[in-house]
Formats: sequence, structure tokens, C-alpha cells
Amino acid sequence: MAKIPGPRWHVPCGRTVIVIPRTSLFTLTRLRGYATVLAVCMWTIWVVDFSVDGPIDRLGKVKGTDFLHFYVTGSLAHEGRWEQLYDARAQYERASVVAPASPDTVFVPVESPQMSLLFAPLAVHRYAVALAMWLAVIIVLYAGCCVMMWRLCRELGEHRYLVVASCLAFPGLYSVVLHGQLSCLGLACVTSALIALRRGWTLTAGLALGLLVFKPHWAVAAGAVFFAAREWRVVAGTVLGAVAQLALTSVVVGSHVMAAYARALRSLPRIAALLEPQPGDSLRSFFKLLVPSEPVALALYGASALATMLVASRIWRSRAPLEIRYAAIVLAMILISPHVGAYDLVLLAPVYFLLANWLARSGHTSHRAVLTGLLCASFIAPICGGLPPLIRIQLSVSAMAALVILLWRIVNEDERSARLLPATSHVGVLDQPFA
Repeated sequence: MAKIPGPRWHVPCGRTVIVIPRTSLFTLTRLRGYATVLAVCMWTIWVVDFSVDGPIDRLGKVKGTDFLHFYVTGSLAHEGRWEQLYDARAQYERASVVAPASPDTVFVPVESPQMSLLFAPLAVHRYAVALAMWLAVIIVLYAGCCVMMWRLCRELGEHRYLVVASCLAFPGLYSVVLHGQLSCLGLACVTSALIALRRGWTLTAGLALGLLVFKPHWAVAAGAVFFAAREWRVVAGTVLGAVAQLALTSVVVGSHVMAAYARALRSLPRIAALLEPQPGDSLRSFFKLLVPSEPVALALYGASALATMLVASRIWRSRAPLEIRYAAIVLAMILISPHVGAYDLVLLAPVYFLLANWLARSGHTSHRAVLTGLLCASFIAPICGGLPPLIRIQLSVSAMAALVILLWRIVNEDERSARLLPATSHVGVLDQPFA
């Protein structure tokens, strides 16, 4: 039996254990400790901040921040005031009534009409009650997605405490809860698509991704990645799902509301700075931050987005393990999306499950430390909003881009090695399923 150089954990026969050097910052014991401390600190701060009566927290901000906008649009939908759905002044006046002591009551009305329909039932309740109900929905969606991914990743069954602690400690979830955002709906769509792909239901996977059209840039990003990967049934399903959702919404709210929504979308290039006052976590924000010339930054974003799609396509169409292929697709979706907030990084949750499962099963050790470090960097990115943008964006965009490149390198190395093996061994290694 070949010896593993250096002091490492003992691997008993018949068991799967993640092999990391004892001297590493990322041993299993330390990872459990990091996750526990992070979860306790984050949620203690949140509880203390929210433990005051009324819609305003201890810091003087409205609880749920972005949820206030959803609550207002939901109340307009509930009352049938569709003409005010894209009236910024009318929404400001209504938000000021809900949270009169908060300065965070000015929102640019660009949300899709289907979101106002979603929140209309919550708007019949007081703001605090509606927020509590929405946060419960967020937790249920997130927990359901994590459970579904965990069931697919069998190698993580022996690491229950670490998995649960990491799910609770994920700053992406914390950011979604803090802002009362919609990103867990997107997570549910992406998770459903991955499960459908795992079962060979490509059209169903596309339909799930098409439901992302409530945030149009996510549906476009998903469609673009699978178009580059030449998965035509997934692309067709994405288009069908998006068209069906928009058509059903149009039937309910009327064509005049959909026309107003289209005008709001066309105005996005002019008001982009208002929607993203701080750099986000996408390639577009990365180059916008680094390059002073906007046309040059836009050109670099386009070129890097195209390169990202091509690399993800190369990984997807390889014979690499499914975990690597699926993780590359999700990473590419996030990177090429033009608008990514800290709360949107909750979409990385499936990536952590997939790559952790691969690390637990794989004997691949050459890039293990780098891969673990990049996963940890992107893991904490959503909570680093207080850092200077130039530093924070390295933990998110640079780490995600490096992950895609590293996965591409692993795929290439495995294929070169496989060409030296007998054909039967080649198929057995590269096509090994993860569930």
C-alpha cells in the first residue's frame, strides 16, 4: 500500500474520510469549531438586533430592509392598485407609513409583478407579522434545499455535525434573512434543477431554471450557461418555464402592468448605480471596480463572461465526476450574472455540498488544500460587507473564478491520467456517480 507523505488522519478500511494534513488550518476538527463559533456569533447578533418592538431594529434600520419593498408592493397588489406598482413616489409614501422612523424607505420599483402577487397574502398582516412569516418561509426553503442536496451526497453522511453546523453558519443564509430577500426562491429553483439533471430529466431541469424569471438576469444567466454547454433541452425548458410564468402573470395583472414592467426593465442601464450603490459579487462588478473606464470595464466583463461559459461548458461536457460538473455550472451562473448581491451567494450552497462530497470520496490530493481554501473564502464572503470593496470582492468573485479554473485544471489532469489507464478503468473512475 502506498504511503501518504506527512502526518495525516488515519483512514480505517471501509470508511470514507476527508484527508487533510493535520497542520492545515482546515482540519475537520477546526472546521467544526469555525462553523460553530460563526453560527453562534451571527445569530446571536441577529437576535439582539431584532429583539425590540416595532419595525425598526436596534441600529435604526427597518427590519428585513428589502422586505419593506416587497411588503409595500404586496399591499398594492392586495388592494388592486396596479397603477402604483411602478410609481416610486406612491411606494415611498406607503413605506414611510409602515416604517416612519427609518431612512431606508426609498426603493426603485423594478421588481417583477409576480413578486407583488407572491407577497399580497402577507400584506394583510402587520409588518412585523408578515416579516416573521416570510423569514419562516426562507428557513423552510433553505433547510429543504440543504436536505435534498445532503441526500444526494452520501459521503457526507459520516460528517453530520459539520454539515449541520456549516448550514447554520453559512453567511449567505444570514444575509438573506437580514435583508428579507428572495434568494432562497432562486436556491430552490437551482436545487430542483440539479436534482432533475441527476435523474436525467433535462427538460424538467430547464423548467425549474425558467422559474428564475422573477429575477430575469438569473434566468438569462442560467440559459446562457446551458446554451454554451449545448444542452438544448435544458435551454428549451428554461424558455418554456419563463414564458409560462410571465404569461400567467400577465393574465392576472393585465397587459398594462406588464408594459410598465417592461419600461422599468429598459430603464435599468440608466439607473444601475441606484440599484447597486456598492460593488456586487459578479464579474461585472469586479471589472467596474478595477477599471475606471466604463466601456473598457464592460468589454472586459463580456469577454470574461464568455470565457467563463466556455470553461464551464468544457467541464460540463467532460467525463468528470458529476459533482465537479454541476458545481462548475452553478459557479458560472453566479459569475456571469450582471447583478449579484451578498444574499444571492446563498446559491453557492449546492456547490459546497457537491465539492465536499467529491473531496470526501476522491483520492485526489494534489489540489485539496487550495480547493478547501477557496471554498472557505467564498463561504465567508457574504458577511464581509464591511470590508473595503477591493478586499471583499477577492473573497467572492476572485475565489469563485479561481474555483472554476481549478475545476477545469482537475478535469484536464484527470483526463490526461485516464488516457494512460485501461479503458474499463477510465470509465469507472470518471463516471462514478455521487448518489
